[in-house]
Amino acid sequence: MADFGQAKKRIYTSLIAMGVLSVASLVVLLTPITGSSSSRLAELQRLDATLRDKTREVVPLRGIDKKIVEARGEISDFYETRFPAVQSSVPEALGKIASTHSVKMDLAKYESKTDPKAETRTGGNDNTAAALAVGLRPVQIEAGFTGTYPNMMRFINELERAKTFFIVDSVNLGESQGGDVKLQMKLETYVKAGA
Repeated sequence: MADFGQAKKRIYTSLIAMGVLSVASLVVLLTPITGSSSSRLAELQRLDATLRDKTREVVPLRGIDKKIVEARGEISDFYETRFPAVQSSVPEALGKIASTHSVKMDLAKYESKTDPKAETRTGGNDNTAAALAVGLRPVQIEAGFTGTYPNMMRFINELERAKTFFIVDSVNLGESQGGDVKLQMKLETYVKAGA
């Protein structure tokens, strides 16, 4: 009978504990501690939208290590192929493009910049210091060209796509004679610093 009394106490204790646990669960469920079901749903949707936004931000960065290696290779190739090793290649390339498009080069002046401090004193741009930092030396070109208008347009387009890297700084239209157009151009290119 003593065992029955012990079992009865344990059953009452268990029932009381379950009752207290049930009441506590109802209190937590029905009070604003956890919020309403609509607020929890709204929070879930907000967090889901945030997750999608963050995922979209990260997508361009996937494979960035391979992209960096590829970009370095392209930059190296660009420097190797687009900038001549010797300065005498610059007039040669310019003359070749002009003759290909039946444009006559009248007079050309080539000025090489090597001292970034001198360039700063003479009003140079930031490209000079940057070029010197990567082992390039800027060459300023002032030249006059004569040819028909269509040939001049093809010549300028070819200059911008030429293997030797040319930057057309300015183009001034001169007088025209017998259907020919005269242009005064300022160009810029770069040669490797050891040239």
